[in-house]
Amino acid sequence: MIDISTDFFNALKETTLNKAIYTNDIPKEMMLSQIDQEGWFEWRLIKGTLTAVDYKEVENEFNVRFPKSFIKWHKKYFFLGADTSILRLPSSNPNLPLKEIRQNLDWFIASKLIPQKIYPFGSEGNDSGPLVFDGRIEVENNEFPIRYYDQKFGGKMDGLSEIIFSSFEKLLECMAFYMSELKRRRNFEIIPSFFEIDPKGAGLTGIDYWLSWIKMQRENYNLFED
Repeated sequence: MIDISTDFFNALKETTLNKAIYTNDIPKEMMLSQIDQEGWFEWRLIKGTLTAVDYKEVENEFNVRFPKSFIKWHKKYFFLGADTSILRLPSSNPNLPLKEIRQNLDWFIASKLIPQKIYPFGSEGNDSGPLVFDGRIEVENNEFPIRYYDQKFGGKMDGLSEIIFSSFEKLLECMAFYMSELKRRRNFEIIPSFFEIDPKGAGLTGIDYWLSWIKMQRENYNLFED
């Protein structure tokens, strides 16, 4: 059986996205390179030691629920970044366990969304606002569909997008494919494959959202090529 979490991290390692700014909280064993003149370094994965109980404590603290696939992915390794350029997922530093997951739940917008069973867990790539699990409908293993929330709406439900991924597993599958293809194709040529990978989410209600990404990436490419 394919482990999509492993596929995601393998793809991430092959990109130039596994870099971080050094701080005193960075474990030495995670440093794959020296720190450059601007403070950046390449990091390496190390085996995770967090347990499902650790995530359950966060769920209870903030009155949220996480998909089983999200917990499995996040606790597999410690990693210092998961920015795919089109979305950002919470990192996992063993010296700051679950810090970013908590930060995603502990701010004004989150406090307005959580009582409505909308659970922030990451960031949309255009900085429009958080990625969210839509927990309003009960599903097996909490494998909620994923939307993003436009923070300009200040917590009102009008800012909630259509479903852009049908589940977190499909998000991982699309992102693993996207990152693995970046060496071979232009970014705007890759995204249309999401429609086939996730026909019930990205390829259905998420089409307009992803078409807007394709348009923006193509325009940026043409601008720099000119």
